[in-house]
Amino acid sequence: MAPAGGDRNISWRAPGRASRPYEGEVIDTSGRRDGSDPQYRAARLLHDRDGPLEEVAGHLLAAEPGGRHWVVGALRAAARLATARGDSERAVAYLRRALREPPSSGQEVLLAELGRAEAPAHPAAAVRHLSASLNTLTTDSGRLEVVPVLADALERGQRGCQAAELLDREAGLLTASDRPWGDAVFGLRLQRVLIGLEDPDRQSRTDGRLTGLSTDEDRIRERATAAVRSALAVGRPADAATVAAYARDALDGPLPQDDVLTRAIALGALALVWCDRLEETARILDCLSEQTQWCDATTARTLVSMGRCEVAYRTGRLPAALDAGHRWLDLASLSRGNPMVPLALAGVLRVLAETGPHEEAEPLLGLAESERYGDVWQWTHLLEARARIRLADGRFADALEDLLECGRRQIGWQRDNPAILPWRSLAALAQLALGRSDQAAHLAHQELEQARAWGTPRTLGISLRTAAVTVRGRQGLKQLETSVGLLEEAGATLELARSLVEYGTLRFEAGHVRLGRETARRGLDLARQCGAVRLADLARERLRAFGARPRRTHTAGASALTDRERRVAELAARGLTNREIADTLFITQRTVENHLTSGFRKLGITGRRALAPLLDNGPK
Repeated sequence: MAPAGGDRNISWRAPGRASRPYEGEVIDTSGRRDGSDPQYRAARLLHDRDGPLEEVAGHLLAAEPGGRHWVVGALRAAARLATARGDSERAVAYLRRALREPPSSGQEVLLAELGRAEAPAHPAAAVRHLSASLNTLTTDSGRLEVVPVLADALERGQRGCQAAELLDREAGLLTASDRPWGDAVFGLRLQRVLIGLEDPDRQSRTDGRLTGLSTDEDRIRERATAAVRSALAVGRPADAATVAAYARDALDGPLPQDDVLTRAIALGALALVWCDRLEETARILDCLSEQTQWCDATTARTLVSMGRCEVAYRTGRLPAALDAGHRWLDLASLSRGNPMVPLALAGVLRVLAETGPHEEAEPLLGLAESERYGDVWQWTHLLEARARIRLADGRFADALEDLLECGRRQIGWQRDNPAILPWRSLAALAQLALGRSDQAAHLAHQELEQARAWGTPRTLGISLRTAAVTVRGRQGLKQLETSVGLLEEAGATLELARSLVEYGTLRFEAGHVRLGRETARRGLDLARQCGAVRLADLARERLRAFGARPRRTHTAGASALTDRERRVAELAARGLTNREIADTLFITQRTVENHLTSGFRKLGITGRRALAPLLDNGPK
């Protein structure tokens, strides 16, 4: 959609000029002779011959500003074409060059276009240019194109208070006007509510603002409102059935063609996951995914990748969760300062905590810390994910520090629900490892009470398992037996495998040797099925301690490849270089080399050319 007051056609021509080749010097529309700038001459020649816009604009980038009025129009048209092709950086370069031309009428429109182009990757610059444009725009329609983008850039620049004030002011002005701006006012107020969810000091006032969002029987508005209600209810005393009803209402329909509405509905998708309605969420995501194939809406595709990562992880499909998590992270990273990035990083790190060596996790953790996402609720998920990595590496004190800070923040953000983050369970395990059994039992009991109130089988099964390993004995056996049944009912294969290993351990301790071995062996098989290398290693250690001989895993051939070794090998077989594989999987080149070396050894080959036929014969 072209900006208000802007040119609506992609091609642009200086008015009053015929298309003809130039011989010698260039004469601009002001009548001034100018043959001194070869870049300008080349641009004008291409332009009047209907040459490609990119080539015209490329010459203009190198030409000195000269006040030729056709230049700005050509650069704006080239910027719109670049934006349509997804090249926002080139669009920014064209518009910044256009802004260097001497001021003319329509400068506020050019500033608005530049600010919108800058908004994803350069929010601070976007704020400057959009603010300057807004100060001179007088039409309501023109301001409406600027205000939501400016508010989003302010929020991503951690200036949420200013964004909230801007949205309140503009919504008030539209409400007071004589024209019917119902949809526009709703959009601004909804964006204001979403900003309130990001600030724990304002959350207490969000309910009142939500009540003020008049739906007027508009289905899209009703869905957005239901999504926000689900996000609020999931962190307050409520049962999962109530929250799931809100979330279903939010997701009942097609994706809206609006980023703010899609952001709201994404909250409903998260809430449904937290309600452990995983099969239901997967079906909804499949429907939404079909819609995203026909549009370039990054927000919508991010929603689908987010949901698929969370569902795959919670059902124990770790390779699928890792692939979806990388897509989620790539999409979220398109916007600088996007608070979705730490949430996506957490999704990837949780999988990596289960799948083996953590070379891949280190650059991700470094990225998270360098971006300084500490003042958003999504950062809390990253703390919990980092604690999982530290627990797996035996850094129990560091993990406990992360988890206690995670809990403090969850309580402050009114999101203290083990279905969202089971921080007490993890902290209890850290306390046990540090020899503090009383503190561990206290944390486990607290979480168990919360899980019972929430009422979903997966969350309750995890909490029962943690309580069982803190008390052990007959009571622990009974709790683990219930945990196994609940997790089997929930289809939570990874957590079921974990409970089976612990159940087998307590059975062995109680003198039920054969039953303990059989139960732990079943846990080992499920861990392998999930790709949970760490848990499989623990299960084998327990079985050896029980005097059993765990079945050997394949050590040669395609079936011996780990999920990540197979993925790297498949990409190498397709002809990708190590750097391209590293960029695709978000890992270091050294990690790629290690996976390839290990894969070549298992396959009995020395180079990439032999990969394809061997992989074709292996299990997928």
